[in-house]
Amino acid sequence: KKLAADRVADGAAAGPPHGPDGKPLSFEKALARLEAIVAQLEDGKLTLEDSIARFEEGVVISRFLEGELGRAEKRVQELVESGGAVTTRPWDGDEGDHTDDDDDDDAL
Repeated sequence: KKLAADRVADGAAAGPPHGPDGKPLSFEKALARLEAIVAQLEDGKLTLEDSIARFEEGVVISRFLEGELGRAEKRVQELVESGGAVTTRPWDGDEGDHTDDDDDDDAL
């Protein structure tokens, strides 16, 4: 079994963290686990050794979540056709779309 410190060093490259059943955690379950770890650490009832172990687990989960969010951000980018070439730009959300619609209405 890999030590928690080794998992921290590997970061998200090792894949998703695993739950007590040995199955990989989904993003949502990993986030819930991180929240539980934070609550346990804030409670202050853990021994020093248990606190360090939870902290290490939290770092592994945090790095996994950060990686997943980065991948999701890349997937949300819009494709923009410019001069016949397809390029990408970051998605600016719905606000940009509504602003453009409002401008068109004013021109009529």
